[in-house]
Amino acid sequence: MRGRSALAILLAVLITVPVVGGTNNTTAMQDEEITDPCMEDPEQPCANQTVLYLWSNGQSTFWSHFNANETDNAGDNMYAQEKASGVINIDQRFSMNPQMNKRLNMTLDGEVRIILNIYLEGDWTNNNNEGPCTNDCDELNVTLWAGATEILRQHVPQVSSGWNPITITHRITEGQTLWDSSTANPSIQIQMKVKGDEQTGWLGTTQGTPANFTLKLSAEGDSRVEFPIDPASWDDAFQAGEDGVMAPADDGGLLPGFLFTSALATMTLAAVYLPSRKDSEDTRDRT
Repeated sequence: MRGRSALAILLAVLITVPVVGGTNNTTAMQDEEITDPCMEDPEQPCANQTVLYLWSNGQSTFWSHFNANETDNAGDNMYAQEKASGVINIDQRFSMNPQMNKRLNMTLDGEVRIILNIYLEGDWTNNNNEGPCTNDCDELNVTLWAGATEILRQHVPQVSSGWNPITITHRITEGQTLWDSSTANPSIQIQMKVKGDEQTGWLGTTQGTPANFTLKLSAEGDSRVEFPIDPASWDDAFQAGEDGVMAPADDGGLLPGFLFTSALATMTLAAVYLPSRKDSEDTRDRT
């Protein structure tokens, strides 16, 4: 009996001693490793990256993402098409690549801002008797997509020859707030048909104006899409899904020290309350 009492006291002392395990050390190591959470996946949206940037190799490849840097962008940071005579057809879609892997909740009535800088020469307005366009030109149209869903389409007639800084704004409406990664990969589409009528005349002289469409890309911030992403989008519960249920941790959510302490408590109870073999025999002898 004395031995069991001594064991119970020893176990009780062990329970009261703070458990110093790997948790604090692990936490410290994790704190050292964590820098900017956006850098874990730098092309995805995050708390400090809510702007979509437009990129191209300057020829036939177009993409976008949420990182302000892109090594594969055109060296002159421009996409351009030019034609002396005839129509150039601009229809480029800058889809996010890599595909978005986050769920986003846009702020209801929050403002989307599309900022572009476009250089133009030629004619793009049909039948105005000021250029060669008949029914073969189109003025500038800009469309923002969430997957296959059109968020906004803006006709932009107020442009002129030369550089045109363009800003398009849109308020998020009900039904446009939730952007799920599986169905709402963002993209921006730019469409326009510009016609040139430049001709070579006598002794090499030229008449008319060539068609030119040049878009500044995002290396200097000239073109971008600013989103009103609700900060609640970065909560783990929101990222887990609409039901808000988070995936269970590997340890079932229990701290390592808790398991050890529970085991000691069980052993203490067993030492105090379970009779020894000798006590059981004495009890049988007395009966």
